[in-house]
Amino acid sequence: MSFLSKKEIYSLLQKYSVRPDKKRGQSFLTNRYVAKKIVDAAKISDSDIVLEIGGGLGILSEWLAKYAQKLFIIEIETGLVQALKDLFEHQNHVAIIEGDALEVDFPRINKVVANLPYSISSEITFRILKKIDFEVAILMYQKEFADRLVAKPGSRKYSRLTIDFQYYAHAEKIMDVPSNAFYPEPAVTSTVVKITKREEKMFVKSEDVFFKLVHGIYPYPKKQLGNALKIWLERLDLNSDLSRLILKNTAGIEGNERLREIPQESLIRISNTIADLIQEGRMPNL
Repeated sequence: MSFLSKKEIYSLLQKYSVRPDKKRGQSFLTNRYVAKKIVDAAKISDSDIVLEIGGGLGILSEWLAKYAQKLFIIEIETGLVQALKDLFEHQNHVAIIEGDALEVDFPRINKVVANLPYSISSEITFRILKKIDFEVAILMYQKEFADRLVAKPGSRKYSRLTIDFQYYAHAEKIMDVPSNAFYPEPAVTSTVVKITKREEKMFVKSEDVFFKLVHGIYPYPKKQLGNALKIWLERLDLNSDLSRLILKNTAGIEGNERLREIPQESLIRISNTIADLIQEGRMPNL
């Protein structure tokens, strides 16, 4: 069968005393065809060491275990941990790690494949990017979140999340997954995304300044850059006139650009100007 039937799902959840947690955005993938397509996108070989976050009922795990040299599965739900241990009882190359993926130490792996709970999408994505040296990650998100990861300047989806993510990595959509491929059915469509890290990061003089700038001005995505800079500086109890000094010293920037239209390269130039002004003593530390 290409689907886990409702009867099978009910039986497994009852057996292991599991109740899906809506607060965590917990929905179990039930479509085996979709699971196979996700694993195919990762191009798993017998030399790969793979991490799955949130093994659930094991429908994705089974495909991963079939191809990977070693599979680590992180699962927070005690009942599901036991379900996975029973499922892979005789497969020594599968290791189940009980714990919170936002807190446990990640094993050394080269690929990540996961259907992530919607509630921790942002936190877990950035933890993966910062803590794991991976070749490729195939991750499933709520469609709206995925749209923001791949957004381009000028798009309504282009946001602080977009800029933060694209500083570290590239993303491309693989496929959309309808809500009826899960149990319980979420209210939204999901999207599978392929993520690869940037081979070379953009040159930024201070990551601290860059991220403070982005997080400081992008609460106002519809505003012009100059106005957003003034608001940010005022909130830091700094002289808003510093915005003119920043713009004057940043090549190719006028100040009338809408935030949603500014590419990352330009934001990095602005950030580098601020870092230079601070180093020269012409602007206070942020």
